[in-house]
Amino acid sequence: MSTSSAAGRSALEAPPLPDLPRITDYTAYWARLDADREMLTHAETRLTRSEVEEQSATLARAFLAAGVQRGDRVAVLGNPRPEFYVTFLAAARIGAIWQGLNPKYTAGELDHVVGDSQPKVLMGLSANHRDTLEGVLERVGSDSPVITAGESWEAFLSAGEAVSAEVLRDAESAVDSTDPAVLVYTSGTSGRPKGALLPHRGLVQCSVVQADRWYEAQPRMLCDLPINHVGCLGDISSSVVVAGGTVHYMEKFDRSGVLDVIARERLEYWLAIPTMFLLVTGTPEWATADLSSMKRAIWGGAAASRELILELQSRIPLVCTSFGMTETVGSIIYTDDDDDLDALANTVGRPDPRFEIRIARTDGIPCDTDEEGEIQARGPFLMLGYLNRPEATAAAIDADGWFHTGDVGRIDRDGRIRLAGRLSDMFKSGGYNVYPREIELALEEHPQVRSAAVVSIADALYSEVGVGFVIPQPGAELDTDELRSFLRTRLANYKIPKRLEVREEFPRLAIGKVDKRVLKQWAAILSQ
Repeated sequence: MSTSSAAGRSALEAPPLPDLPRITDYTAYWARLDADREMLTHAETRLTRSEVEEQSATLARAFLAAGVQRGDRVAVLGNPRPEFYVTFLAAARIGAIWQGLNPKYTAGELDHVVGDSQPKVLMGLSANHRDTLEGVLERVGSDSPVITAGESWEAFLSAGEAVSAEVLRDAESAVDSTDPAVLVYTSGTSGRPKGALLPHRGLVQCSVVQADRWYEAQPRMLCDLPINHVGCLGDISSSVVVAGGTVHYMEKFDRSGVLDVIARERLEYWLAIPTMFLLVTGTPEWATADLSSMKRAIWGGAAASRELILELQSRIPLVCTSFGMTETVGSIIYTDDDDDLDALANTVGRPDPRFEIRIARTDGIPCDTDEEGEIQARGPFLMLGYLNRPEATAAAIDADGWFHTGDVGRIDRDGRIRLAGRLSDMFKSGGYNVYPREIELALEEHPQVRSAAVVSIADALYSEVGVGFVIPQPGAELDTDELRSFLRTRLANYKIPKRLEVREEFPRLAIGKVDKRVLKQWAAILSQ
């Protein structure tokens, strides 16, 4: 695996990282080099490298004593804090597959993901989680043990004392880089969530590349994303651990508290979705907050507006974005540090040369420059497949090994990829293909529009038409007729939404993305 420096990187270079076979090998590696340096921190807990290694080994023995074997699932309910990542390391180091559960899940969502994965052990990072987890097991018909913080956790660890160091080493040595380490359920914007099996090698490669692209030596990074999301476990926690840095956890996003934590902990890196950045930059504290430690802000999951990018640049030295998804394990396309505002706002950058990426037509032939097609990726870093979903796996990864992202994009003349939207979002209006993201970008160019989202509804004449929802800038009064005239200067007539609606906020999924299923319901009601 290459560890060459990323194009356009202006930060002080970190030393090349070792290429280790398993994500769990990195805690032992860094503990040997500097055992007392902090690795995982929180307002209440501060774990050094050696403590992370020791605690994960102790918990791994407890898993073995409970009968957890290679390939079994271990599910953990809780908020982002050091204990969550220790449970992941403990499970993964013996070949078990770790699964994060979000406390914001509804009972139905918990039933689905737990019933589908059938974990060998369920854990709760809070004693208050016991009733929730026992209720889930009762509803899905499982007799797996429930371990929660407090006495049951201590008893669980005590049982592991009977497992020898030799037995632990044998279990660890049996784990291969191709084994799945984590099970991440997709957000389910277009159906029931599917569990993607992410391998050790994918977490390692993506973490090494991300560390090379983003960090200086021993990075200090904020993490307040939910533990069931790949952004928390992979993009932040694993990449920083691989880089020999420190992850500081906040259990819940706090728009003002984030700034206090950055100042107090001297944090250098901050990854969030644009919505979170918008909320923080809109606070009174933003203009005067101590951000002197910050080196880079990174947004993902959605495009950032020009206004937001400029605001971030006014306070933080480097800003960037990237493209990746659960199934690619981490980011595979990156903007460069010297990219201009247009590139940052309208592209996701260039493919990193360490990943095999193409934009292809439906017949698999690569697209020409500025020709729209599906973004596809191939390589050992990809997910292994969807748990219990062989047909969905075959639909996502073709016979030649190409993973079909479902994202439509085009490569411009500078080699950057511009997103057009999701294949699943695309609709046909009067025989024309329409991509909502193109319309959203055009709407967001209007100076009085803060954010836009477009969905489709059935139409008797055109088959389908678009319905656009917009959030105005603070204090702005949007005129939808004027917005429609604005769009006519930028889009073909068939792309202009049949209806435009102004809203104060959008419905969102737990990870912060716009919930377009709810928007489609709104649009259907409006059309009645």
